Amino acid sequence: MANPELSKANSQWNLGRPIANGELRQQTLMIVDDYQSNLHAMDALFKSEYKVVLQNNAKQAIDYAIQEEVDLILLDVDMPEMNGYEACAALKSNTLTAHIPIIFVTAADSPDDEEKGLLLGAVDYVVKPLNLSILRKRVRNQMESIHYRKKLEFLSCVDGLTGASNRRQLDTMLLQHYASTIRYGNCLALLMIDIDNFKLYNDTYGHIKGDQCLQQVAEAIMSVRRRETDIVGRYGGEEFAVVLPDTDVEGGLVVANKLLHRIRELKIEHKGMSTNKIVTVSIGLAVFEAKHCNHQETSLEDFVNQADKQLYVAKHNGKNGVSHATIKTVIPPKSLG
Repeated sequence: MANPELSKANSQWNLGRPIANGELRQQTLMIVDDYQSNLHAMDALFKSEYKVVLQNNAKQAIDYAIQEEVDLILLDVDMPEMNGYEACAALKSNTLTAHIPIIFVTAADSPDDEEKGLLLGAVDYVVKPLNLSILRKRVRNQMESIHYRKKLEFLSCVDGLTGASNRRQLDTMLLQHYASTIRYGNCLALLMIDIDNFKLYNDTYGHIKGDQCLQQVAEAIMSVRRRETDIVGRYGGEEFAVVLPDTDVEGGLVVANKLLHRIRELKIEHKGMSTNKIVTVSIGLAVFEAKHCNHQETSLEDFVNQADKQLYVAKHNGKNGVSHATIKTVIPPKSLG
């Protein structure tokens, strides 16, 4: 049902106070309502603070939330095809969207209606006609909570010194990509990267310079990432790892050689090196090919050990280079029954 109060938003909400934290302005607010006048008014109310996505159909809204990142949903109840309660239940039952907070914005004002919405998993229930100031504050409170929760989640996954993924996050993502590679019969590349003679660097220049070196190297490694799915992590000490999904040996070598070149370009002085007198890295590359073939199945541990072995070979061959190997495994044929 259209709300005449919302039509005033265009003229009366230009004086709203902007949020001080610039990061919050990038959050996405999806508004789901079958009345265009309500959608346009809500857009005017919130577009100065958030990225606003307007949907007039609950099924399309669910499809969008599955494919794109959404921070918060304002959801009407009374809609054709699929009502708000049904949409909320569908969103909460899907692992890809269950985490998205939902605020019902509706003319259904009975206590039973509100209880039903909250039992379905909504975080708030706002009844029309709306107090625009209160609605905006409620949305802001939710967005701030979402922001700080995501910030904490992010910090728990990041190495504090270098900004790369920490070891726990690296192990988690490697396991996920390994399982996905087996499931779909793709390739997975793993680079193990070690700074050459780093103990000598620390002994020569001190630990503060050593930390700065680690930061510069990590930044260079992350700058070579081609896709969002590529993972760069600090494996431990002066050792880093790069996980490259859907990447064969040729692609892995391209990334490895770019890394070697990028580190050399830093021209970080290292008097302890016998040649060049700059910081370099050695790289071990292992590529896991999950295809139908007559090879014994390989575990994730075997895969990581192979990358470590290739790193040792690169070190043994004079450092400042890459050594690689390809691993194949068997995927059981799909049942015809």
